[in-house]
Amino acid sequence: MVFGPLWRVLHGLLLVIALVAAAAGTARAQESRRAGTVRLETVSGGRGPIDLRADPAGGPSHSAELVIVNDGKEPLVVSRVAVRGDAADPRVPPRLSARIVDGSLPITVPPGASRKANIAWTPEPSARQRQLFGHIVVTTSDEQSGEVAMGVRARRGGVLGALDAHVLSLLVGVPLLGAIATFVARLLGRRDERTPHLVAILALGIQTLLAGYVYRGFTPDVSRADGNDGLQFIEHVVWIRGLSAEVYLGVDGIAATSLLVTSLVTLLAVLPERPSSVRGGGVAGYHAGLLVLDAAVMGALAAMDGLLFLFFSSIAVVSAALLVGTWGGLGRRAAAMRLAVPGLFALVLLAIAIIAIARHADPTFLVDGTKVTTTFSLPELSRVALDAKGATFLGGALVKVCFAMVLVASLFFLAAFPGHGWLADVLVEAPSATGILVATALPAIGLCAFLRVGCAVLPEGMRWASGIVVALGAIAAAYGALSALGQKDLRRMAASATTTQAGFVLLGAGSLTPQGLSGAIVLGSTRALACGVFLLLIAAIRERARTSDVTRLEGIASQLPGWATSLAAAGLAQAGVLGLGGAWGPLLALLGVLSSYAPLAIVAAIALVIIAVAHLSAISRVAFGPLAPEWKKSELLEPFGGRFPDLTGREWTSVAPLVLLVVLLGLWPAPIVSQATGTVRDLANAVSPPGPDQVALR
Repeated sequence: MVFGPLWRVLHGLLLVIALVAAAAGTARAQESRRAGTVRLETVSGGRGPIDLRADPAGGPSHSAELVIVNDGKEPLVVSRVAVRGDAADPRVPPRLSARIVDGSLPITVPPGASRKANIAWTPEPSARQRQLFGHIVVTTSDEQSGEVAMGVRARRGGVLGALDAHVLSLLVGVPLLGAIATFVARLLGRRDERTPHLVAILALGIQTLLAGYVYRGFTPDVSRADGNDGLQFIEHVVWIRGLSAEVYLGVDGIAATSLLVTSLVTLLAVLPERPSSVRGGGVAGYHAGLLVLDAAVMGALAAMDGLLFLFFSSIAVVSAALLVGTWGGLGRRAAAMRLAVPGLFALVLLAIAIIAIARHADPTFLVDGTKVTTTFSLPELSRVALDAKGATFLGGALVKVCFAMVLVASLFFLAAFPGHGWLADVLVEAPSATGILVATALPAIGLCAFLRVGCAVLPEGMRWASGIVVALGAIAAAYGALSALGQKDLRRMAASATTTQAGFVLLGAGSLTPQGLSGAIVLGSTRALACGVFLLLIAAIRERARTSDVTRLEGIASQLPGWATSLAAAGLAQAGVLGLGGAWGPLLALLGVLSSYAPLAIVAAIALVIIAVAHLSAISRVAFGPLAPEWKKSELLEPFGGRFPDLTGREWTSVAPLVLLVVLLGLWPAPIVSQATGTVRDLANAVSPPGPDQVALR
């Protein structure tokens, strides 16, 4: 009886305590809400990033003001305003500063008031970076917000004026505008076959000039130590804020040459093409699809955001498959499926790897200063110590599982064994310009995926699997060479040569040495030049003979000396014969891998000899074999007096520049080899970080 009243008293006491605690918690929450709350904005009240204005007097400095606002009900103490980065991780170019206007830190900002900070960048006239992207971080007494940031950017004047800040967007946008223009012209009644062809040539010509401007303005030895993560011609804006995705375009040593080579080869491939030869869904649709594919490739080569790279790569694979499946030969549908199915599988693997890595990213900021816990920025992901975190995925170490996914995906894009099967069918069935673009551009996308994600973001995975990568490279080189040895169709021989060259890309990257990495990057461009002109010459002979079978083309060099000479230069360059442009990439890859994996280097060197023998055999049959009697009475040659006509002036316009480049680069490789100096240094430091001895020597 006594315990009943006592229990009721105790129950009431507990209820009173709970109410008091809740009231205290509410009071503390209200007190917290009354504390100073920081917000950063531009002078005009915008979100940012802040554009630093050039000195009106013409001086080298750029400056602007950052506004620090206290939105709370209590004073806000600002203890630090600084540039994000330090000596070990210089995120911005030198001589960027931030300081409070009219005062010194720490300062107190009253409720509802604001204070300004001056941001100034004074680059030296000889500064290697011509633009700046970075963040100003502000530390205050606002514990809920923590450290906040505002994005800043600046650009020194360029030849193109205001357009200089959007060159990469134009590289992607001009062909897209050309694709739209072909349909607009059709809607306006221009249904002739010539108009879409001229629009494509105009769009690709403008794009090539822009790519040449990027190549000419690129400073080769810029690296991460110079700020901006070693990138140039940067365009960086928020894309999908909820996903922390950004439109982040930039040029590194991989893209600087690849953008120009891809644009040039595509232009020269379209130039001699006859609109009347386009079959299937119409000339306008074909050229529009080709321009969309070209734009997607440009975007993928310059993309520095993982989701943006996947976006452009997906468009490239789908548009390539549609072009082959709609405008290809009799086996076009099977060829399109052989391209699309493994291509989409490779993209899924890349997407899983990039998303898994992004989930373990360190807290960072978007370009405008928005704080995020997830990022798809490849330079930011390269800073994450995934191995030190002990991150796991699918039951294994994340760096190993994700690297394996990136490697498998890259094997497809590079057309390396065993992911090479799609390329030969595409080259046989695709229209000539499409086949050339696919064969030169998709391996370049694979190179970007392997080096930017596999090496820069997952260096621990690259070190773990380097032996496997080198072994795969040697196997791919040998397989491609042996396959070429038995080929009679010149188009399939080009596909086999691409597989061999892809093997040397893997060989060089897996060596983890500056020479090997340089060889992998150089191969991306020299292979595209040699393969592009080789396929152009095959397209020319197919117009005359309706075949690319070397057994049926024996002895035709006597009637086509210009064509045969160009084919010899292109074929030997494609095979990596010394003295021509295609030799430097394999040579650097072999030098890089020789000290660590000598037996595999020997296998690859033998493969290089075999692929050269295969090309020499084909070229010698074309040059010295007896002309088949069937050509003397062929209806195809009747309009030309019973003889094969040599290259026309229009065809020489396409072939001659590429042959000249292939020969000149064999004698003087510096224009391609030197472009990647800074990027090679960064990649080598990532996959083979210097030890104490090397650091002491620096």
